[in-house]
Amino acid sequence: MIEHLLEYEKRFGEPEYSRATAEILRVSEALAHRLDTEGAAWLEKLSESYIRREQAIMEGAFREGFCRAALLAADVLAYRAEQPEDNN
Repeated sequence: MIEHLLEYEKRFGEPEYSRATAEILRVSEALAHRLDTEGAAWLEKLSESYIRREQAIMEGAFREGFCRAALLAADVLAYRAEQPEDNN
């Protein structure tokens, strides 16, 4: 299971994440060319809001994963402490 989680090509939702990002950039650029100055400014604000939201999600996911890993490590240490010593 750990090996599966550490597969580099699957990290951060790849390759789907990169494909979706490329599509977002293409669509945003096409839309920006069709908008007037005020519309382009609104599109920029919308893009910045999405970026802030994604950063918050990533930070929350990291925090959650880190805390779960710390709890798992604590459980392993507690389990090992409960086991009789092996004198071999």
